Amino acid sequence: MAALKRCLLLLLVIAVCGACTTPVKEATDVFPQGGPTASAFLLVDRWHAGVVIKVSDLPGDLVPERRDFPAAQYLEFGWGDWDFYQAPNFNLRYALKALLFSTKSVLHVVGFSGPVAHYAPYRETIKFNLPRHDFERVVGYIDKSFARTGGGAAAPLGRGLYGDSRFYPARGTFHLFNTCNTWAAHALQAGGYPLSSAITANTLAAEARRFGDALQSRPASH
Repeated sequence: MAALKRCLLLLLVIAVCGACTTPVKEATDVFPQGGPTASAFLLVDRWHAGVVIKVSDLPGDLVPERRDFPAAQYLEFGWGDWDFYQAPNFNLRYALKALLFSTKSVLHVVGFSGPVAHYAPYRETIKFNLPRHDFERVVGYIDKSFARTGGGAAAPLGRGLYGDSRFYPARGTFHLFNTCNTWAAHALQAGGYPLSSAITANTLAAEARRFGDALQSRPASH
C-alpha cells in the first residue's frame, strides 16, 4: 500500500512538473577556462535532490550554521516541506498537503567526512567545478535559504533524519511547483548553469549530467 501511494504521488508530480519544464541550453561554453575553481556536488535519488559543499571552501561568513558541525569535512543541504521533511516516516497526509498547498519550509543539513560518493552510495552523485565567483553565488543562494532572526546563525529545530544532521527553519514556501528538486536546481542556476526550474529528481539529474561529472549512478533499486 505504501509503495502504491508513493507511485501515485510520483505520477502526479511527473504529470504536472513534466509539463512545466523548459528546454536546456547546450552544454558548451557555460564557463570560461582558467582561474581558481571550487566544487559543488548534486546528490539525487528517486525523489529528492541535495547539494553538497566542502566546509573549507565556504567563503567568508556565509553559512554560519557550519559551526554546528565542527568535525565535518562536507555539508549536505536539502530543502523541503516543514512537516513532511521532518516526519521520521512517510506520511501521506503531509505529502498531499505539501504538494497541494503552500507550506512552510525547512533546510536539512548533514555533516560528514570522506569521499562524497562513499557518503551516499545509493544516490547519483554529480560533481560541478565552478569558477570561484560562481561557486560563491551557489553558496550565497544556500546561505539566503536559512530563515534567521536577528544576527548570527539560525537555531536548529532538532535532529535530522540520519547521521550528524539537523533541521533549520528556511525561507520560501513549498508546493507542487517549488519542491526540493526546484530548490537544488535554483542553487545551480545561481552558479550559472542553465537548468530548468520545475522538474522532477530524474529530470534534474538528466539535465545536470550535461554540465557536471557523474561520479556514480543510482543502483537500479533506487
